[in-house]
Amino acid sequence: MIDNRDWYVPLAADGGRRIFGFPHAGAGCAQLSPLADLLAGRGITLWSANLPGRQARLAEPPRAELDALVEELTDALVERIADQPYDLFGYCGGAVLAFEVARRLRTQSVRLPDRMFVVSFEAPDIAWRPRRLPYLPSDVLWEYLSERGGVSGELAADRTVRQLVEPAVRADFTWLGEYRCEPGTPLPVRIVVFHGLRDEDTLHGALLGWRRHSTERVLLFGIDGGHWLLEDSLAELADLTAREISGPTADPLPAVAPDATALNAAGGIDD
Repeated sequence: MIDNRDWYVPLAADGGRRIFGFPHAGAGCAQLSPLADLLAGRGITLWSANLPGRQARLAEPPRAELDALVEELTDALVERIADQPYDLFGYCGGAVLAFEVARRLRTQSVRLPDRMFVVSFEAPDIAWRPRRLPYLPSDVLWEYLSERGGVSGELAADRTVRQLVEPAVRADFTWLGEYRCEPGTPLPVRIVVFHGLRDEDTLHGALLGWRRHSTERVLLFGIDGGHWLLEDSLAELADLTAREISGPTADPLPAVAPDATALNAAGGIDD
């Protein structure tokens, strides 16, 4: 039985292949709902991490300390996966949670994910850190988030809503800003990285760095869109995700992004 205070909740009727998703910093489960609706039609059930301090868990204090958060997320995931195949999906800053949960799973005697999807986030050891962001005055913080995208202008202008969600936003950007990727053995997990070809916030060379963190194939795929692919290119993102899960023999996902020349110049892609 699912409780709305559980650490993971299904965003569509459960029964298909499972993906466990992690929204971007400050966001809640609802962010992934449009993607879940499209994947459900392909036999895939998207579960979202249900973090404290937002939506159904608004009354709970948000977590600002990453290690404790990852431990809780991992323990809850172990209870859900049994021995069934599954994948992880990290959207922007949520990729840090997906990656660190996968690392912690490896220390336990449980099945690892078949693959990890990363959307619009550079390799964790070199990605940008929002160190000052959690400490900005409220008006400055929301102006920045609105200008950068990912937060609607209506929400940024609504002080009542801001007051409710700001603690979670600051908590998430605190652990993201303080995050340091500790050296470790690469994961035996396939990694699929999606990035927007018009994303001005993400560097190709930094995306290629995900190759250092897996012993399996790492695939980099460019999509026509900006940084926020759930808004710019939802249908394509869902289609490519479903195709990748269905297996390359059924409907192969291109191993080279449309901007392959620039990527190869930066060191090539593992194909």
